[in-house]
Amino acid sequence: MNSLLGKDQARDISYSLRRYYVDEFHARQVAKLEPGSIILDLGGNRTEKRGIFDLDRFELVVTYANLSLSKKPDVQSDASVLPFRENVFDCVICSELLEHVPDPVRVVGEIHRVLKRSGEALVCVPFSFPIHADPSDYGRYTGFYWREVMGSQGFGEILIENQGGFWSVLVDMIRYYTYSRTKTWGPERARTLQVIGILLGMLKQGAIRSDDRNKKASQENLIGYTTGFGVRACKL
Repeated sequence: MNSLLGKDQARDISYSLRRYYVDEFHARQVAKLEPGSIILDLGGNRTEKRGIFDLDRFELVVTYANLSLSKKPDVQSDASVLPFRENVFDCVICSELLEHVPDPVRVVGEIHRVLKRSGEALVCVPFSFPIHADPSDYGRYTGFYWREVMGSQGFGEILIENQGGFWSVLVDMIRYYTYSRTKTWGPERARTLQVIGILLGMLKQGAIRSDDRNKKASQENLIGYTTGFGVRACKL
C-alpha cells in the first residue's frame, strides 16, 4: 500500500486511521473511473468534508444526496427510498453510511437499482470503531455479511478489503482515548497536543506498515482485526 498519510494528518490527533483507510480506498478506486462518469455520492458531504479525499477534484459529474440539509446536498433523500429512476449512475459511492441505517439491505438494493448495468458501487463501512450517533448507529457487520448482502441484491465481482488490521485498531483506540481526555485540558492543551501529535504520527505510520506486512504474510491471527471494510461491486 502506498500511504497517503501526510505529516499533517499523521500528527492530527483528531484524524483517525479509520478515516485514513476510507480516504485511501476512495482515492484509489475513484481514480479508475472514466472522466465524465455520472456519480451519486450517497450520504456524502458536499462542503466541509471530513477527510482528505475530495470527490470534486476528479473530472466527474457528481450528485450529492443526503437526508441532512446541513451537509448541503444537491438532493435531500432517505437512502432507502432514492428519488432517482433506474439505471442512472455509473458509480454510487456510499461511505460510512450503512451503519447508520436500520435496514442496510434495502439501501444496497436501492444502490443497485439506480446504477447502470455494469456500474460500480464503492462502499466503506466501519467494524472496530466507536459507536457514533449520526443521528443513530445501528450495527457492525463482518466482510462475510457484506459479501452475502451485495450478492443477494444483484451485485457481482465483489471485492472486499480489510482496512487495516490489529495495529491500526490498537492505535485508533489509543488516539480516541487520548483525544477524548485532552478535550478537558486547560491552556497547556495546544502545546501538549503538538508533542502528542508527533508521537501519535509515528504510531499511525508504524501501524499502517505493520498491518500491510501482516496482510502480505497472511497472519490471520492479526488481520482478523480491522477498522472496517472497503467494498467494490459491479451491477450484473
